[in-house]
Amino acid sequence: MSQTIQIKRGTKAELTAFGALLAGEMGFCTDTKEVYVGDGTTNSMVGRALSGTEAARPAAAAMGRLYYVSSGTNNGYLYADDGTVWRRINAQKLTDLTGTLDDISEGATYAKVLKANVTSGNVNKVSDGVNVKTAAEIKTHLDDSTKHRLINDAGLAITDLWSAQKIRNEIELAKHNIEPQASVKDKDLVTPPASPVLADRYLIPAGATGVWASQVNKIAEWNGTAWDLYTPQVGWTCYIDDEQKIFSWNGTAWVRTGGALQTITAGSGLTGGGQADTVTLSVGAGNGIAVAGAAVSAKAGKGVLVNATGIEANIDADSIVYDAANGNRLRVAVIDGGTF
Repeated sequence: MSQTIQIKRGTKAELTAFGALLAGEMGFCTDTKEVYVGDGTTNSMVGRALSGTEAARPAAAAMGRLYYVSSGTNNGYLYADDGTVWRRINAQKLTDLTGTLDDISEGATYAKVLKANVTSGNVNKVSDGVNVKTAAEIKTHLDDSTKHRLINDAGLAITDLWSAQKIRNEIELAKHNIEPQASVKDKDLVTPPASPVLADRYLIPAGATGVWASQVNKIAEWNGTAWDLYTPQVGWTCYIDDEQKIFSWNGTAWVRTGGALQTITAGSGLTGGGQADTVTLSVGAGNGIAVAGAAVSAKAGKGVLVNATGIEANIDADSIVYDAANGNRLRVAVIDGGTF
């Protein structure tokens, strides 16, 4: 029967309670599977790396030994004895690593920065993939007081400067209420001009084509590149250049304003009338009736005159007879066929 040798054994807690093993005595922790050797004062786990200061490290001579520097120079480094020298086997700093960051490929959430673009740990250039500017160039531009004083888009003081975009926005807002009061070149042009001049303006009529299609009644203004379209508001007024007339938007249509709007209605015996610039009134059918500057006459000069006084008839009892007995009629006394 073979001989069995058993060393002291128990749980790790029991070993701790037991205390130091005798010098050379071994103990086995049944729960952690650790083996310890005592020296009468402390218990050392078998296989644990030697430790201490680097100066206290023994000379390399037994391959496979490990030594952990616990303080002083190279604190935290672990060395392995290769039989000749102690070789460091762990890394704590990037300088401990061989190779360069160039050996690392770019990832989806990280990227490399060129060494030339880093100064004192800070990236010194910005780029949008095409335009590249250094931090110094950007600072020079921002600090250039001749180009940039205080840009304050919210400021209202006379010394505040607005950005170009802010100024443009303010101009566009102002145009909505100011420009509609200006003139337009035409209100009947259905085809947009082929070569408009900057700021040319038109009222878009029904049946407009091209980019004006379906924009009826809007004001079109050429901005140098495209047509800006303004939807009229009630009260907007435009002077029509080619007609020399003023039209205003009443919410439904552009109507003539700035002149008399009275409707001239023809009365009894008259035809015509209306609101046009020139109104024509026709008297009867024009049979023997003439209209002069100050009077209307029937066969002018023949005894009947219509003027501001009323109707006057020259009755001399010879050529024209007033017959009260027969319904107040006027009769011709003598009808003379005349001579040959």
